[in-house]
Amino acid sequence: MTWIKLASLALVVGLVSAGISKNEDLECMFLGYPDLEYDGFDRTEVLTEKNFNRTVFAEDTKSVVFFNDVEEDDSELDQYECFLQLSAQIMTKRGYNFYTVNTTKEVRLRKQEEVEKGEDTIHVYKDGYKIEYNGVRDPETFVSWLMDIPDDPVTIINDEHDLEEFENMDDECVRIIGYFEPGSVALKEFEEAAEDFMGEIEFFAVVTSKWARKVGLKRVGEVQMRRPFEEDPLFAPTSADTEEEFEEWVEKNKEPVMQKLTLDNYFNLWRDPEEEEKMILAFVDEETREGRAMKKLLDKIADENSEHAGTLEIILVDPDEFPLMVDVWEDMFGIDIEEGPQIGLIDISEKEGIWFDMSQVNLDDPKKHSDSNFEAVQSWIDQILSGSISLDDDDDDEPEPPAPPPTQKGKKSRKEL
Repeated sequence: MTWIKLASLALVVGLVSAGISKNEDLECMFLGYPDLEYDGFDRTEVLTEKNFNRTVFAEDTKSVVFFNDVEEDDSELDQYECFLQLSAQIMTKRGYNFYTVNTTKEVRLRKQEEVEKGEDTIHVYKDGYKIEYNGVRDPETFVSWLMDIPDDPVTIINDEHDLEEFENMDDECVRIIGYFEPGSVALKEFEEAAEDFMGEIEFFAVVTSKWARKVGLKRVGEVQMRRPFEEDPLFAPTSADTEEEFEEWVEKNKEPVMQKLTLDNYFNLWRDPEEEEKMILAFVDEETREGRAMKKLLDKIADENSEHAGTLEIILVDPDEFPLMVDVWEDMFGIDIEEGPQIGLIDISEKEGIWFDMSQVNLDDPKKHSDSNFEAVQSWIDQILSGSISLDDDDDDEPEPPAPPPTQKGKKSRKEL
């Protein structure tokens, strides 16, 4: 961890001469990293409508922009400032500049960058394209994500390392793979379409028959979408060979039935569903026998219901990966997550859910009861899709549980908020 230790005196002098001011009042603690300290220098600048475009879209720039509507008296202001300033302390040395935009004051700029009113979000502008960060707002997760941003929107598979990277993403994210002639117009259009989905969908391409065979592509021009937990890929129409046509196809089909909640995609998944979307939350501890059996059952449910992608959304959560949130979720939904797998139709804003009766499935001997287990869960899913089971009919008026702890929500920045 020597690369994140306190900057040397020479660097401090350089920062001061470069106009970076000292932030004496902010005190930050990062438990578990004894050598990690915030050096007190403010590395963020405020952007307005007047200087935004020429700043973030300047050639060869890499910018991190926090859009927010946080006020100066917000009780969580220092907490977010610590996240933002430590991230900047590490990444400015790697060519990134950090900015804030007050969306309350900069309404036209907020609309230009497609930020919802009242929403706090982080955009990264790099090489002419924009990437939205949807992960939890802690320095370790964010800096790790930022360092992993690829240099190009499309990874060309031409060795075993690239192939392994592609295969290791199975069930982690939506992947798109295409077979093109090297240097072709179609490949260029594919790459331009990929720019609009960076940080959300992983794009790959092959340009030789050897690597096409290894990834299961048979003809030049073939493009497949591989969604998590679904066995069969989706094929792009043969007519799709322009940027706009690729984008339209991806936008229409990019929502898988089941996705796993991670630190990197937290706020992309943990949000209110669309009006016609049914959101199901599944807590499955994959370290336990019951959890593994339930995960295998849900894999089959997701694959068998692929036709309902965009209407049915299953969020798979391994509670071991979110230990600080287990108590919050148990209070929020009135369930016992540590007792075993739980699956329910939920409403995040209302903090309520209708939970499947787990006594209907046998997870002690899942092979023997695989058919009956599937039928029980599928029948419940069918009732949700048909509207027979609906949160609108839930009259349980329990008191509203406490909100999640502020450590899982990122809001704030000290400057011009």
